[in-house]
Amino acid sequence: MKYIHFVIISVCILLLCVSPASGVRTKTMIHYSEPQVTVQDEIFLEQGYSFKVLDMNSKSGDIWIELYLDGEEVELDDNFAKKDEPLEYIRSVVEDEDDDEEEEVDYFILRITPEGDVDEDDGVVYSTIYVEQYMDPVEDMENYLLLDKSYSLTMDSELELSGLYTLEATDVDDDEVTLELRIDGKLLKEDEVEADDYFYYTVYSDGNPETLFLANVKAFFESGDEVSVFINHVSLKQSQVSSSDELPDGLDIDVSSPVDGGLKAGRIAIVSYSLNESFSEVRILVDGKVLDSRYNVSPGVYKAVSGEMDAGIHKATLRTINEDDESSYYSEDFSVSVNIKDNITESIVEIANTAAAEISKTYYMTSNTSKSDDSTKDSSSDAGESSESQESGLSPALWTSSTGVSNAVSLIITAGVFLLFFTFFNKFR
Repeated sequence: MKYIHFVIISVCILLLCVSPASGVRTKTMIHYSEPQVTVQDEIFLEQGYSFKVLDMNSKSGDIWIELYLDGEEVELDDNFAKKDEPLEYIRSVVEDEDDDEEEEVDYFILRITPEGDVDEDDGVVYSTIYVEQYMDPVEDMENYLLLDKSYSLTMDSELELSGLYTLEATDVDDDEVTLELRIDGKLLKEDEVEADDYFYYTVYSDGNPETLFLANVKAFFESGDEVSVFINHVSLKQSQVSSSDELPDGLDIDVSSPVDGGLKAGRIAIVSYSLNESFSEVRILVDGKVLDSRYNVSPGVYKAVSGEMDAGIHKATLRTINEDDESSYYSEDFSVSVNIKDNITESIVEIANTAAAEISKTYYMTSNTSKSDDSTKDSSSDAGESSESQESGLSPALWTSSTGVSNAVSLIITAGVFLLFFTFFNKFR
């Protein structure tokens, strides 16, 4: 009997713990971003939501924020966002049921999670955070071409979305599917996504993220030679950003190497950009990562430095924002070649190490042989020496001379190899 009472009490406690969480409803996700923030930054999201960073832990990246809706502060139970304790906002909404009775329903709206570390630039500390925002059923949804839609697509077959946007699955490998988002044939985003993860495309303007596309990869499977991918909760926002691969007159992007020999893998790149007029903000990006950001920029030539580049085709993008907050971006592809010089250097070092080892080995054997010969000379008879000379076919003097010739030949061959590779090395510098 006591056991039964214990079970009933345990079940009741479990229901009390589970019920609040299970009662929270979640609409489709409409925003995902990973912005870097610092103290006093204000980040604008969707449906009129925004938040301001009031303070930050300079070691852990934990942040203290205020949340706003249409400029009015939203009261939170906890204003701190930590790596293991993200800030979450749940909104209670009064809804009419079928029997005209009102019911209060909780909707999950926002989650903010710090990455857990900080970056520093010119003495300013930044924290990277993950922002997940879900649709608020009360607030208006504007400028959406698609919202909470579901689709299926097959491998190497483009799915036409809306507004010239297309989505394509190009590969499946190691439980991941590769998706490509394009607009009018231009690649915007390519990523490998696991089942139940999100594929998203977010752009940044004036420090603020804007998620243009989101889709949850529900599942994918192979059937014979065909691969089917199922996606749901698809949202596509009408972009207010214009783009072009052709730079207008007066704007220019140039990517170069700081050393002779061009852009090679393992080297940094210098990205220069020219402006013919003033802009409220200018950013230069490489492969979607911001290299340089400037405000109230005058006409002129500016430079930014990348990290070490990998071999392949890369994209440099110049984003400009004018006084009316109209944003445009212009892209230019550039290639980074394989660094043959480094490969040759590694080969030379390897050959040199091998040659040095062989020479050391030969010297060691010669030295031991000489010592052995000296010992034999002191203890053996003239007849013994004559017999050893006859067996080897050489006199003791000729034996030592032969060893010296062998060493000389080894050195000449090694020098020749170095000369050959040095010539080849200079050719590709």
